Amino acid sequence: MRRTLVLALAALALLGVVTPDAFAQAPTPTFKINGLIDQLGTYSSNTSNYDGTLNRTDKMFYGRTRGRFDFIGEYGKAKGVLGIEIDMAYGQTGSNDSTIVNAGGAAASAVQTNFGSDGGFDLNTDTRGIVEIKWLYTEFEVPLLPVPTVVRLGAQPFGSASNYKLATYANGDFAGVNIVSTITPNVKIVWTYVQVEEGITGCNLPNGNRCTGGAGSITGGIQNDALNNQLRGGDFAVIAAPEITPIKGLDIKPMISYFYAQGTTSGSARQGRGGIGTTTAYTNADNSWKPGINENRYTVGVDGRWRSGPFSFDPTVLYQFGNRRTVVPNNTQAPGLAVASGLGAGTVQKADLNAWLIDMRAGWQIGPLLIEGLGMFSTGNRAQNSTLKHVNYFQPLSTDTSYLADWGPQLSALGVDYLNALNEAGLPIAYPGVSIGWDKYGRMQFGARATYAWTPNLSMTGGVNVHLTHRAVDTDGVSTSFIPGATAGGGLLPAYTTGKAAGDTNYMGTELNIGATWRFAPGLVLDSAFGYFIMGDGMNALTNPAYASSRDAKDAYILTSRVRFTF
Repeated sequence: MRRTLVLALAALALLGVVTPDAFAQAPTPTFKINGLIDQLGTYSSNTSNYDGTLNRTDKMFYGRTRGRFDFIGEYGKAKGVLGIEIDMAYGQTGSNDSTIVNAGGAAASAVQTNFGSDGGFDLNTDTRGIVEIKWLYTEFEVPLLPVPTVVRLGAQPFGSASNYKLATYANGDFAGVNIVSTITPNVKIVWTYVQVEEGITGCNLPNGNRCTGGAGSITGGIQNDALNNQLRGGDFAVIAAPEITPIKGLDIKPMISYFYAQGTTSGSARQGRGGIGTTTAYTNADNSWKPGINENRYTVGVDGRWRSGPFSFDPTVLYQFGNRRTVVPNNTQAPGLAVASGLGAGTVQKADLNAWLIDMRAGWQIGPLLIEGLGMFSTGNRAQNSTLKHVNYFQPLSTDTSYLADWGPQLSALGVDYLNALNEAGLPIAYPGVSIGWDKYGRMQFGARATYAWTPNLSMTGGVNVHLTHRAVDTDGVSTSFIPGATAGGGLLPAYTTGKAAGDTNYMGTELNIGATWRFAPGLVLDSAFGYFIMGDGMNALTNPAYASSRDAKDAYILTSRVRFTF
């Protein structure tokens, strides 16, 4: 009896020692919602997001609301996230409450729809709008690996996948894979795969036929323009950007990235510049698929953060190289460009990529006063350079319109009203918050700002920024969006047809801004800001000659307030 009792106690003790995990209670699933709701009102003059020209003054006063919600489910170290967004104006702004069609664009009859919004809340606010899905991803730690490794799969934010600094190369959201391995507390390996576009089956069509790449035709005598015009290619990007902290206060993030594009690609990764449109210059003349029009773009560099007492320094240096093939536009698509370049319209040309982006920021904290400075530079092409042989302007993978949005300007970058910046709609040229450079001419910017914290919950900011280009702008040039019959969205076409394709000025303007932030209750913040852009002569190139006898760009300004509730 005693022997049996001893054996039973020993077995129970052994069971409790060697199998605690088997009987341990599984983690409890949790669910939460994070997000924000913005309510804002804005008065602006000459931001030109509807007519696209700066030589005809327009004014706008409106209200808008935005909701951003993240639904997060967690089970131990694994989690799934659904992020949604709703942007609506106060009042009906177009022909319908909601003007979004299934393809994603605004209905043609709703030309007054608020830029960037899904529609407007009218009386009774029963609006059939599209809920924007921003994120849908799964995140988990991979078992059995020697170092902690977290994988994120699906539609997700870039975060610091490429750089610490906001939107110098990759920002916003993407579909793909992100892997972070923590080698030591001071060293992380970060690797990201981005699926930019996907051709699914490529050029395969029913009955074993394949596209020939000409005029929407395929072999076998079958014509299918609709399928041929929708071919996107298997565009992708790979980013490797480890994070290293060699000493306390210093973070270093080297980066190398490869981007591949086949034919046309995302407007976030490639914008029309110098008269070269993003559609016709990478397809057949009828806008159908054309084989062999590929781009291989490499970007290398380093990002850093240094904090030492009251001093901060954030340097970024990126170099870009590679090559791309482009179809030389004809005289209708870009008047005079083929003749000026000495290349035959419709021929395929190979251009070498060679560009730099340098962004330096520093700060000094003196009690409640923070003084900061900015100096940035990106290379560009000369006015007479068609970019068909050499591309010297820097191209980010995606900024999500946000370059320098963390610096404070209200017009040249996203401010308090992030859907009403200067030319944010990108009608005459790509918005600088997207393209970083001013069309093909590159960019130089010098700025200073001061922030004073009156209390922990109330601060005021003032700043000034001088905008220049690396290469002088041809102010006699005209945006292809303003040339009848030309390819819209091709950016600034120099005056090739008049023989005046020469740089006139590097000065784009000076921007002044002031603002205040008041955290007046838990979760509630009131942001108010005023921005004024003094137009330089370079901005005259963004005007429409058909609107007025003078091409002098009019100054722009914006006054906006926003209440943000974060939870």
